[in-house]
Amino acid sequence: MASELKYPRQNVATPWESPIIDDSPDGDPRMLHADSPLRLLSTDLDGTLLDFARGVPADPVFFERLAYYREQYDLVWVINTGRWWDSLALEMAERAFPIRPDWLILTEREIYKLHHDRPVGDYTWNRQCAATHQDLFASVTPFWHEIRDFVGSQTGAELRSDSWSPVMIVARHLREADRIHRFVEERLTAWPKLTVVRNSVYFRFAHTDYTKGSCLLYLQSLLGVTPRQTLAAGDHYNDLPMLDRTCAHHLVCPGNSIPEVKTKVASQGGYVARADYAGGVVEGWDALLGTASLAKR
Repeated sequence: MASELKYPRQNVATPWESPIIDDSPDGDPRMLHADSPLRLLSTDLDGTLLDFARGVPADPVFFERLAYYREQYDLVWVINTGRWWDSLALEMAERAFPIRPDWLILTEREIYKLHHDRPVGDYTWNRQCAATHQDLFASVTPFWHEIRDFVGSQTGAELRSDSWSPVMIVARHLREADRIHRFVEERLTAWPKLTVVRNSVYFRFAHTDYTKGSCLLYLQSLLGVTPRQTLAAGDHYNDLPMLDRTCAHHLVCPGNSIPEVKTKVASQGGYVARADYAGGVVEGWDALLGTASLAKR
């Protein structure tokens, strides 16, 4: 029943904590033509734009590039993150973001437009997303039992739950997280519509139809933007769905990215930066699109 759906009210977010597709005429994914300027920028937050040192201001060079492209091409910026709104808003304030994003993809599955510093949800997408997850989560009870039993008896990880995932896992360290990840992937073969969403030692679960990549494609349809006009940047497992040329023609990962991300980005003609975090995003942006000299004018 609709009254039982558990999804955030509009304007309010609830707490949480491939093959290459070459559509360029000359076969070079790094070419940006005058009739196809960059129009949409999709960035992860933690580990991509921001390092993990508290209170360190965001890299000003990234925002210089962003300001230039907004002025020249009406660039739209979406933060594509696993965070919920309250957490993201606090982080942007603490890091002194001089520019706010135009759109938000929150908890890797919900879409919001930022309007006067208030997230206004896409009702159609978010409502269907909530209903789909409610049905899926209710249908995989044996899987939840398996995961709880394994984590509780075989690891020291912490089990949690919230409005977005009835089972969440926080491992003590990366080695334990890798072990949990292997177990989860083995068990998921019996549940084809369920996927694990991981960032570092944190795990949640989701429907396979709702990822950072599918959200980005839906946003493109709303804005009338193509993958060819899109740049995506990410660093970890949960970014892999959007780091695909079916979603974004221009792919970047910072130097601190996990090996799986670097491999996928490089295999599609994207840019694996030497610099970490936002500095690496700017390095890739400049390398792929040749913006360094333009932005300095």
